[in-house]
Amino acid sequence: MSRTEEILRLMRESGEIKWCPREKSQIADFYKEKNVFVTGATGFLGKLLVEKLLRACPDLGTIYILVRPKKGEDEHSRVDKLFSDPIFGPLSKLFPKFQHKISIIKGDISLPDLGLSPSSKTLIYEKINVIFHIAATVRFDEKITVATAINVRGTRDLLNMAKNCQKLQSFVHVSTAYANCVQKEINEVFYQMPISAQGLIELVETRPESTLIEQTKLIIGNWPNTYTFTKGVAEDAVKNFGKGLPVCVVRPAIVIATYKEPLRSWIDNLYGATGIVVGAGTGLLKTMHCDKTKTAELVPGDYVINNMIAASYKTAVEKITDKIPIYNYVSSVENHHTWEDFMQKCQLWGEEVPTIRCVWYYCLILNKFYFVHFLYSILLHFLPALIMDLGMVLSKQRPIMVKIYKKITKFESVISHFSTNEWKFHNDNTQALWNFINDDDRAMFPFSMKTLDWDEYHKTHALGLRQYLVKDDISTLPQAKIKWKRFYIANKVIKYLVFSVIFYVIYSIFLTLFNH
Repeated sequence: MSRTEEILRLMRESGEIKWCPREKSQIADFYKEKNVFVTGATGFLGKLLVEKLLRACPDLGTIYILVRPKKGEDEHSRVDKLFSDPIFGPLSKLFPKFQHKISIIKGDISLPDLGLSPSSKTLIYEKINVIFHIAATVRFDEKITVATAINVRGTRDLLNMAKNCQKLQSFVHVSTAYANCVQKEINEVFYQMPISAQGLIELVETRPESTLIEQTKLIIGNWPNTYTFTKGVAEDAVKNFGKGLPVCVVRPAIVIATYKEPLRSWIDNLYGATGIVVGAGTGLLKTMHCDKTKTAELVPGDYVINNMIAASYKTAVEKITDKIPIYNYVSSVENHHTWEDFMQKCQLWGEEVPTIRCVWYYCLILNKFYFVHFLYSILLHFLPALIMDLGMVLSKQRPIMVKIYKKITKFESVISHFSTNEWKFHNDNTQALWNFINDDDRAMFPFSMKTLDWDEYHKTHALGLRQYLVKDDISTLPQAKIKWKRFYIANKVIKYLVFSVIFYVIYSIFLTLFNH
């Protein structure tokens, strides 16, 4: 069987979920008739969480999801669009009427008290058993005012509401492994922030936005961006406003496409490592400021969700309210993977399923030193972009390539901090959580990174990105392979010509010097 045939076979089998007996699942049993409140349900992790709870715990009560109107669409229209996503395909086959277990609560995490009406608050207070707080702005360059409102105040306000929940058994706050990235060694503990959650909220609410934007670098200190800083401060909110609550913190590393559930290699965004792979696979991204020997702290989305569900279960059954457990969900401790490993596997399997929308052959160079990366950016990104835009102008088309590469440069600059540095993480609590659940729950909610086979993961990874992000149907594969081969030949010819010119120039210089 060829590599391409193996990839297609695995994708055809995607969605054919094998279950362990539900009656033996302690987690599924815990969720019987439980009502769950989810923030961030329309995002990547939120979709996966809602889908997994409905599929693995069909006897649960109702999932209440916080949704805000957006871009002219009301909350109901957004949810209709949400459930049309391919990720809900396997679920709809198992339970065609699964939407009956979903209830929409109109709100906005960026507003005080989540923008909830009094009646919505009363509903939450009276009915909710489990809360998953996933909502966050994940833009690295978000304004400090917006990032604080969403990531910090939203967390504080939801924790304060949770204190009024009469039936609350578990509250899961989703943070990030990089919330404390100023530390080189990160344990599963709270770290002291330079400002408290309450202090940052008051600062943002009492000073002009223009002043705060000017002082952002001063406010965030050694943190690389407002995202990681405000997620760190949000943990301070959990530490102080979560006292007396059955709360835990889950810190995922860089989340990438799913491993197996409910579809192989599904993802709906271009954040982080995914953007690098798509950019390189389409031939747009040719250089990256990245130390290939550093750890690629990557975790698949479905494993992250299973870890969150297991954490919610343990928090509820142990009824611990005097100490807040933290779970570092990382890959390096049990299944180490460098950036070189990651990109080599992406290229190996990605070349089997190229996209018809590629603009050039894959030729990504990982540069450890910024100056070298900067020179490559000029030569491989902006110079060709200028030439292409000039051609577009001459043919009376709108020039777009320089604009595209400005966006690419901005994207790769904000993630370079995480691709040129590495951290020593500890995940004792996460490993203990894996040992805490029984064998049936391990089969039903797998999250141990020891069980993940990176080679198998990468077999369908590129095809998933091609299918779900690039929106390129598999029927175009024969034509795409022909196009890919032409680009391969053209890339080799251009490389040969460039090296020939360089050799000729160097030879001419030496010849001139020798003759003198």
